[in-house]
Amino acid sequence: MITQLEIKNFRGFSEYKIDDVGQVNLLVGTNNCGKTSVLEAVQLIRSKGELSVLFSLFENRGEKKQNEEHANIGYEADLSRIFHQFNIELKSYFSIKTFSKEYHETLSVVVEDDSVLHPYLHEDIYAYNHQHINIRWKNTENKEKKIDYPISKSGGLLPYNDDRLPFHYRKILHFSGNRENDVTVQHVPSSSLLPRKVAAMFDKIVLTSDEDIVIEALQIIEPDIVRLASFRGISFDDYVRGGILVKSSKWEERIPIGSFGDGIWRLLGLILSLVAAKNGTLLIDEIDTGLHHTVMSKMWKLICITARKLNVQVFATTHSSDCWKTLADNAVEDEFADMPIRIHRINKDKESAVTFTNREMHLALNRELEVR
Repeated sequence: MITQLEIKNFRGFSEYKIDDVGQVNLLVGTNNCGKTSVLEAVQLIRSKGELSVLFSLFENRGEKKQNEEHANIGYEADLSRIFHQFNIELKSYFSIKTFSKEYHETLSVVVEDDSVLHPYLHEDIYAYNHQHINIRWKNTENKEKKIDYPISKSGGLLPYNDDRLPFHYRKILHFSGNRENDVTVQHVPSSSLLPRKVAAMFDKIVLTSDEDIVIEALQIIEPDIVRLASFRGISFDDYVRGGILVKSSKWEERIPIGSFGDGIWRLLGLILSLVAAKNGTLLIDEIDTGLHHTVMSKMWKLICITARKLNVQVFATTHSSDCWKTLADNAVEDEFADMPIRIHRINKDKESAVTFTNREMHLALNRELEVR
């Protein structure tokens, strides 16, 4: 697991470090302080610079731009948004490094000259900028992954599976952009997971031991839940809580999970994502979304118990006072006393995060100090 994170020239960070990273980490701070950017940095390096992950960062933030010379190309990912101060020119770069007791890994993204690499592509309407980004990941064991990707004259990127990308790139990147990773990374956005994704994740664990883990975790919040079932006979889309039925000890009939409210839906998404991230990393943006303050303590028990059971490292963000305070209460309970639980206050104008250990966050709570 990551114990230290270093970021350079990425998003709002010039140089930034987070020391003493725990197994469960809550990132706090003001609006636009860089909490989500930290999640993105972890997601990028843990996925070894996977192209699909890179493009998801732009997509999640709506960072698109029109090609200046060729309107028919349509919208591209606005590459400049991922570099510090939105500066993109030849030799612009950012880097992300992680360290643990056993290893370290580095991800670097650099804007380079394309004229030598692929001279025959210069007449193409997309690749004529004569520049590309070099994405390189390497670790302690000198394992390495490298991808070169063209930049348009507008400073944009087309998705690696886009038919408008030169065939040479599509052929190479279709393979490298979808390669399986050694480390599993799951991301839960602030808006919660889409219903069809939740149903697909549940389908993967039906009739396995992981299904029992999901039920046990849900029972921390709703003890009356006995079983779940995915039922595709119910019509559902990405805006309706459908497709999942619940068996409760209180009722004879099966109940649509939507009847339990948004809180249970959010928690189901968190639990399924924890299971999917087994032996890997889970990233949660605004973890308290849709949850009443009265269930926060149970939510943290669910997260901590399941993360330890499945060997998952968790990074989450919040703006909520109730969220960090209930974590501080749980962090000193006997069952979590030996589990490294951390709160990190993020401020991109500083050089490093302010970190609170299990004991320190609880002391801050008792003395009515504000860690955010």
